[in-house]
This record gives sequence, structure tokens and C-alpha cells, in this order.
Amino acid sequence: MNAGITTSFIVGGLLLLAMLQFSGKVFQNSAEITLDMNNKNQVVTIRHMLEHDFSRIGLGTNSSINSFSPPNRINFTADIAGNGPRTIVWNFQENAPVNSTSNPNDRKLIRTGPVDSTPGNANTQFAVVDFSITAFSDHIGKDTTTTTNDIKSILVEVVYESPEAIARDANEAHYSRSTWRKLFVPGNLNF
Repeated sequence: MNAGITTSFIVGGLLLLAMLQFSGKVFQNSAEITLDMNNKNQVVTIRHMLEHDFSRIGLGTNSSINSFSPPNRINFTADIAGNGPRTIVWNFQENAPVNSTSNPNDRKLIRTGPVDSTPGNANTQFAVVDFSITAFSDHIGKDTTTTTNDIKSILVEVVYESPEAIARDANEAHYSRSTWRKLFVPGNLNF
């Protein structure tokens, strides 16, 4: 066989392998970006509900924090929909895996309370990796407390991972991760 043809096949094969490798990397990067955007959208949904609820703690007659079990559970009363005080509970179940995703790190975050002005409560469930609440007796988030009457500000932290792995190597799955945290200083707790 001609050496020129053999060399052409070898060079062509190497170029084809390089193009396939590049195409695979582009596909992987595209999948990571898509999952990252989905993560951010899910975190935005959780964030909106948290901001809506926690900014209204203490709003309305006899509204207060009923119970606080750091770092995973808070029960409070607030006027959420403008029709009188209602009870809202945020509860992170760190020992309750979520079966609806393939991510073994997902745990249940459950919000129980009204979703609009209609009577009754609804459970809203989210799959998150971690959720923690820290209460402070000051408005700058310095002195921690667990006494409900002393709470002036609340730090909420949420860690969310993609429900599906973005990559696998050596039998280990990698998940896209998003973290959100905010210090809430409800005006009605600071009177």
C-alpha cells in the first residue's frame, strides 16, 4: 500500500477522534449549563417562598414564632395573604431521602401553610441537599438564640443539587450545586 494513503488515513483518523472528543466536551458543557440553569430556577422558586414567608413573620395580630427547633424547623404565625394570621411551618427532614430523583443527597424540605387567601393549608415539598435556620437575638446576625421571644433576625441557608448527575467517573456521580443564604430581619420582630 502507498505510504501517502496510509499517512492520510492515520491523520484523518486522528482528526476524526479529535473532533469526536471536542464534540463530547461541547455536549458535556451544554448539559452542565442546562442543569445549572435548572438549579438556579429551582432555587429562585424556593427563595421566593422563603422571602415571602419570612419577611412577614410577626405581621398581624398575635403573630409570632410559635416554635423553633434549630437548624431544621420553624413554626410561626403571620398574615401571609392579607386575610388574617395563619400558621406556617418550614421543616427540613434530613433523614428522609427523596425517591423522585436519582440524587442520593436529596432530602425533603416541606412547607406547610396557606398558599393563597383560600382556607386550609397545603404541603409544598422541595428536594434539597441542606436547609438550615439560625436565629439571632440581634438584627445583625451576631448573637445566636433559640428562645422564640428573643429572635430578632433569622439566617436561612439552602443547598440545592441537580436531580440528575452531570458527570460520572469511577462510579462516583457529580451533581451541579447551587447555594443560597439570606439574613431576614422581620420588622415586626424588632419592636
